[in-house]
Amino acid sequence: MAAEPIRSAMVPLSTEDTSLVLPSDKKERTGQQRVLEQVKSIKRSKSKMVKSSSLPSPTTPASTTEFSEPKFQFSPGKLNGTSFQFSESSMMTSQRATGRSLSLRSTVRKRTQRESQRSWNMESQSNGMKTSDFAWNKTGGRNTQKFQSMRLENNQQINASRSQLISIKPSSSQSQTGVNGASGELPDITLEEAVRYLTLSDESEQLRGASFIQHKTFTEERAKEQVWRLEGIPALIQLLKSDNLHLQQTAASALRNIVFKDENNKIEVEKCEGLEAILTLFRNTNVAETQKQLTGLLWNLSSADKLKPELIKNALPLLTESIVVPYNNWTDSNTSKHIDDEVFYNTTGCFRNLSCASENERISMRNCTGLIDSLVKYIETQMDRGEPDDKSVENCVCILHNLSYQLEKEAPEHFTELSSPDVSPHENKTKMGIFNPKRTKTQKALSFSGMEMDKPEGVNWLYNQKSLQLYLSLLRFSQKEATLEACCGALQNLTASKSPVSTVVSQTIIEKLQGLPVISPLLNSTNLGLQKAAISLVGNMSRVASLRGAMAKDVLPKVSSVVSNVTRKMVESDSTIATACRVMHTLMLAEPDIGKKILNTKLIDSLSMLSSNVNFDTARKDAGVLLWILWAEKDFQKELKKQGMVKDTFINVVTATAHKAATDTKGKRKMCS
Repeated sequence: MAAEPIRSAMVPLSTEDTSLVLPSDKKERTGQQRVLEQVKSIKRSKSKMVKSSSLPSPTTPASTTEFSEPKFQFSPGKLNGTSFQFSESSMMTSQRATGRSLSLRSTVRKRTQRESQRSWNMESQSNGMKTSDFAWNKTGGRNTQKFQSMRLENNQQINASRSQLISIKPSSSQSQTGVNGASGELPDITLEEAVRYLTLSDESEQLRGASFIQHKTFTEERAKEQVWRLEGIPALIQLLKSDNLHLQQTAASALRNIVFKDENNKIEVEKCEGLEAILTLFRNTNVAETQKQLTGLLWNLSSADKLKPELIKNALPLLTESIVVPYNNWTDSNTSKHIDDEVFYNTTGCFRNLSCASENERISMRNCTGLIDSLVKYIETQMDRGEPDDKSVENCVCILHNLSYQLEKEAPEHFTELSSPDVSPHENKTKMGIFNPKRTKTQKALSFSGMEMDKPEGVNWLYNQKSLQLYLSLLRFSQKEATLEACCGALQNLTASKSPVSTVVSQTIIEKLQGLPVISPLLNSTNLGLQKAAISLVGNMSRVASLRGAMAKDVLPKVSSVVSNVTRKMVESDSTIATACRVMHTLMLAEPDIGKKILNTKLIDSLSMLSSNVNFDTARKDAGVLLWILWAEKDFQKELKKQGMVKDTFINVVTATAHKAATDTKGKRKMCS
């Protein structure tokens, strides 16, 4: 996707009018809080031996969100509070995975190429970039300026993919049965021996090997590469086809750890026909624990761009039909179809990653029967229950956010009926200056029946007024910044273009749904991603002349506060600050009486600093133009002089250069059009 040119300072728009990237949840809870929640969720019961006729499914190691610390580990010797023996008598299950078997012969590789790739990855990581941790900074012509970046505390850029990592760990009070039936701690074996166990005929030894690999790849990052070198990945995939329930689950959980944040291992799973094995097992099991492990594994795999097309083609319809739709349509009379909450959560996490794929993949997701309807229904249900901060709500909103990206361009058939009332002859006759945002122009409300559809379906939900209201309700009641950012991002996407579609959406948000009081407080959010989305949204809506009067009162004080409090260290917020300057430019000229009230020394000093600071590549230009305009407009100049300010602060070489560049850009655009 080609990058759009940076918009001229003459055009009071956001430099990033659309958004696609998923919000991060790293500030949702502290690591200690997450661990305490996970500990409380474990059911403690007296240990007892398990009869071979009724094996319980293993306890799911609590899913720790990717990049979350500390990690929580579970004992492999505990199954729902019940200990078990690694004995062949306890390895039978009624579940069987069908499908083409995968040979355990060595996969043909060009090791020199693979080693070269891993070396490149290590070099990228040393530069603060992880190829498996963000979906947009890789090959394929994508431009990083089109996406919102997520950051950890160490400022390392990451993908908000939220894939999961699980592990096992023996506790001091819980013994584990050995390979030969003897009790003891986790065996002192090597990864080489563990991988060899996977290929033996004794299922207890296979289980021991898979359990050890699961643990090792959790505690040691380098173990993931070692498992690959030892051909452990195809062996684990083969165990997914076992008759043994525990082997299926342990192999799936081991693979989850192996592919966690490891792009090469994700691709290796696909090369070894792992996706087929995973989906085949999923089709043939109704065991919740197995479904949890498989959907968690798919979630991790879904962050790899190269796997997204195949996952959307094969996993998307299967998971939608068997998980997403029935989960949102089960009743008391049909409880057998009720899906485990964690399975639904993992599935929506997987779809959250898939939804930020390419245009063709987004189109496929939009057209997936029942998907969008079910996501909206889930959000509505949780809102009715008073649970706007439900973790799956966040995933659902993020998916809708991404599917609204470039919606008008990618689904034009939905907007052909948009109509605009005829403009009266007396309108648009006033000739406006370059810097005048059409103060006197009135703009009639547009009509679009698609937005007011009473029973929307599928893609219609993405732009329907009910969805807009749902986003605003979440902005009002949710405390999760990731959910808030996704809601702003969806509204930002729908108001992004200069078409009548964006105009009618903007008018609906402000005039019909009274959304400004909900949106404007977010302009001063301390969460940079949320603040950026909110400022971009108001920047988009400020293009509609008829809305500027209503916006100025709520928006101008908050946006000017953003600009007034800029420091030299805020370079990472360059584009956000630039958008804030443009919003001020537009709204101050549209409503000068309100604009004069926000003029003060602190604001002007901040603009002066910005205009001359080359580190702010975009904001310095917009700040320079704004300073020039403030002195050029007589109403503002008079107020500035009252406060003792002088011309040189506003009209100088720096601001003149910015003004000229903006004017030239405006002229060139007119000639091109």
